[in-house]
Amino acid sequence: MEKAKAKALALFSGGLDSSLAIKLIQEQGIAVEAITFLTPFYSARAGGFSLERAAQQLGVPLKIVRLGLDYLRVIRKPKYGYGRHMNPCI
Repeated sequence: MEKAKAKALALFSGGLDSSLAIKLIQEQGIAVEAITFLTPFYSARAGGFSLERAAQQLGVPLKIVRLGLDYLRVIRKPKYGYGRHMNPCI
């Protein structure tokens, strides 16, 4: 039976840290895919910056997930916030 090739999912901002992390993983022969979460607070579009172009230069497929109204609802009224319920992190 053939061994499956290792894969990695990178949280990608397009910045130096995430770009270098992707390059280091690729150099180990691991296939990398990148994912970015765009929120109302972070759009990654400032100054003509392109996440797509940065991912293309690294040679990785990029999935962009846009978090909108549902994300804002959780921020404004968190289900487990303000001590109303048992903390799920315990």
